[in-house]
Amino acid sequence: MAFKKGESGNPKGRAKGTENKLTKEAREIFVDTLGKHSGNIDAAFEEVFKEDKTKFLELFAKYAQYFSAKKTESTDKTEVTVKDFNIKDVFKFND
Repeated sequence: MAFKKGESGNPKGRAKGTENKLTKEAREIFVDTLGKHSGNIDAAFEEVFKEDKTKFLELFAKYAQYFSAKKTESTDKTEVTVKDFNIKDVFKFND
């Protein structure tokens, strides 16, 4: 049977929009672990900041990417061309 657009590749798979259970559990474990070590993370950041501010900024940027949306570039390009026009031509007024 051929795959058709809009159909699930696996008939026993998740329905569209259903959250991935494994990903949800992994996030919960990560957040729990992060909470337990937040004091250690803060102390480590302070130590790196004192030693090398550039290294601190690099480290912080890597850390922050897990808590903010990633930027993506759009490859869509739309060209708009505006031509001279006469409003009378648009509404076809009779002179």
